[in-house]
Amino acid sequence: MTVSKLLRPKTLAIVGASPKPESFGASLLQSIRYLGFPGEVHLVNPRYERIDGQPCYPDVASIPGGVDCAALAVGDALLVDTFTSVAKAGVRGAVLFSRAYGQTSDGRTLGQAIGDVAAEAGMAVCGANCMGFVNLVDRLQVTGMPFRSLPAPSGVALISHSGSTWSGLVGNRRRMGFDYAISAGQELATTMADYISFLLEETDTRVIACVMETIRDPEGFLAAATLAEARGVPIVALKLGRSEAGRHFAISHSGALSGSNAAYEAVFARHGVVQVRTLDELLDTAELLAMKRPMRAAGVALGTDSGGERQLISDIAADVGLSFVPLAPATRMAVEAHLDPGMEASNPLDYWGDGADVMAPVLSEMARDPDVGIVVMATNLPPDRNFSELSAAAIRKVHAQTDKPVAVMGNIATTLSPVIAEDLRERGIAVLMGTANGLAALRHLQSYRFSRHGREDVAAVPLSADATAIIDAAPLDSLRSADGFRLLELAGIPVMPFADVRSPKEIAAFADRHGWPIALKIDDAAIAHKSDLGGVVLNLKDEDEAVAAYEALRGRHPTAPILAQGIASGVELILGMTTDPDFGPIVTLGLGGVFTEVFRDVVTLMPPFGVTEARRALEGLRGYPLLTGARGRAPVDMDALCALISRFSAMAAGAKDRIVEMEINPVLAGPGGAVAVDCLTLRRKKALQHDH
Repeated sequence: MTVSKLLRPKTLAIVGASPKPESFGASLLQSIRYLGFPGEVHLVNPRYERIDGQPCYPDVASIPGGVDCAALAVGDALLVDTFTSVAKAGVRGAVLFSRAYGQTSDGRTLGQAIGDVAAEAGMAVCGANCMGFVNLVDRLQVTGMPFRSLPAPSGVALISHSGSTWSGLVGNRRRMGFDYAISAGQELATTMADYISFLLEETDTRVIACVMETIRDPEGFLAAATLAEARGVPIVALKLGRSEAGRHFAISHSGALSGSNAAYEAVFARHGVVQVRTLDELLDTAELLAMKRPMRAAGVALGTDSGGERQLISDIAADVGLSFVPLAPATRMAVEAHLDPGMEASNPLDYWGDGADVMAPVLSEMARDPDVGIVVMATNLPPDRNFSELSAAAIRKVHAQTDKPVAVMGNIATTLSPVIAEDLRERGIAVLMGTANGLAALRHLQSYRFSRHGREDVAAVPLSADATAIIDAAPLDSLRSADGFRLLELAGIPVMPFADVRSPKEIAAFADRHGWPIALKIDDAAIAHKSDLGGVVLNLKDEDEAVAAYEALRGRHPTAPILAQGIASGVELILGMTTDPDFGPIVTLGLGGVFTEVFRDVVTLMPPFGVTEARRALEGLRGYPLLTGARGRAPVDMDALCALISRFSAMAAGAKDRIVEMEINPVLAGPGGAVAVDCLTLRRKKALQHDH
């Protein structure tokens, strides 16, 4: 694999080496020497015969025996020619630091030209516009802004699109040495997916941390994420740019709610990728997931020396969705035996009473609880304080008495003694830096180890010939609601009874078949949101009301088709499919009906998926109690609702080549089942016009 030639070379060339102390080429050579790389390092620069006593070659082709990887310390003006010569010399890995800004004489960008050469030569390329990489396993650092020393490998690897972030993370003071730390830059030839595959297939990395701006190879990333999930190697991702305006087609509520991060969240959820929100959370999460001791139970037990901080911990834990396991009766009795009178054995536990040192005994008792998978001491460890040393000694004793993972969470990150933290980490005790980050990391650990579920084998359902005919016959790229309803019926999705009506007589006939009350709606494919234009009249109780409503609608919209539809009560949900340009169809599910964009209580998923995943998604909504009987309501038929959602997901996946956006809003769920009430559909042709 060519990535190994890039990141694990036996021989390395610095192209553009220089004797000038402050030059980039000199810094590159110094970076390689700092860690004591044992491989061969060759210097290339036609202007010098020797640099620092070492032979200097006029070009890479002149180096005897060939080279695995070349680091190019040249500017954009020389970049393409130099890179081409390196490729012709048989080098299979290259690091490009310059921006690759500009064009070649044939009109290509420098990036395109380099990508073409790399593809033809089968080269792995780090960059351009990157900081380089660090490989602690082989003691190799290739960067123009080097670190004089770095800690030992930790089992964690890093891939970052942001160069400055890469530098900050590599230089972290928690002594987390990244086995491999790759500044991916512009990914002109080699992508994050390639790096992940290399780490999974050719290294002993236990956790892969990613700081990503975008995924340039969606298919490759999905394959790499699938492999990581199968091998039990967690990917921890910090996605940058979550708040950017969504890439949607702006006709449906689903599109408005599916912002730039929606597809990523769906992909991450489907493949077990742990999504974090901050760099500190990334580091805490990676440290926990890299622990060598297995977490055999899902329960988190935490003890602290502060009643006030216990309240803070409980508050923030609730915010991030972390629950603390109830202690078994025997554990509570054992813990209370060590506490001062009147103190309660709870989880989280405030164990500090009148000053007796009970830290190790109570935490060890909590560790013995069969439902506890990890034990955490939450405390502040300021330097030069006896109590900090007592706390550290206690947690070391707990660690020695259990085979479960053990962690310390510093409630104030800047207070933690670096000396104590380093000692604890060297013993295998994780040290989490701050209450919010630490609790979020514990939640990620708990979720990754115990909340992932096997997926049901659900296949996409291709559109039938009848469905394709409906789409092809539509005069506009937006379909009428009636046509959308027919597509849903063909997919086996229940639809509220409907019919085109052209006269009061037809309205009466519809009501005779389906009963009063009914609704009347204009059904013009050019009008996406009918209710906003007074195009919907609900709860028509008899023929007189229906005729009046019909005449009013005809007055507002003289030529638009009018649809009659039955009326029912229930909880309103939104169910939509949009198409992400990278990952294809995604499904948006939430509560709210016409107020969906106000409530914004939605979740996104990758289709197709089964009824179990549909139920889990519903359970994750803030408004889920509305479905289960809140405020005296009758519970909805969850089986019917989940079946509808799953069938819609199969349809969404199967229709991706013909339908780009579809929304049922609302889906009406009640005790007697679930049914589609309104439908908006956009076929692919119009979506392509929106893209341009």
